[in-house]
Amino acid sequence: MTEQKSTPDEVTPLEKWDRARTLMLESLYKPDDRLRGCAYNQRCKDELMAIRDEVIEMVRDMPNPNTPPLAFGKKNSHIEPTITTPNGDISETLMSGALGNYYRSEKKD
Repeated sequence: MTEQKSTPDEVTPLEKWDRARTLMLESLYKPDDRLRGCAYNQRCKDELMAIRDEVIEMVRDMPNPNTPPLAFGKKNSHIEPTITTPNGDISETLMSGALGNYYRSEKKD
């Protein structure tokens, strides 16, 4: 983990956080012989490596707190699948509720 090049002076908080997460992941991936040796001597090396894997997943999945807020009406990046019916397209969630009967029926003009 040696610094290869300097970075521009103007770095956004979003970029700083992403860089810090990348460095944290690099430190988790890097083998630590002394720590693993201690875990081996204490007969808990497998448990240590399992915890390490869980921490890597946690860090990898952490959302950047500096991400700009989503546009009005957007709650997350989830895309709801839709179903095409005789009365138009409808989301699977709505289709499973009270509107499902209307959308399943014959198209009305």
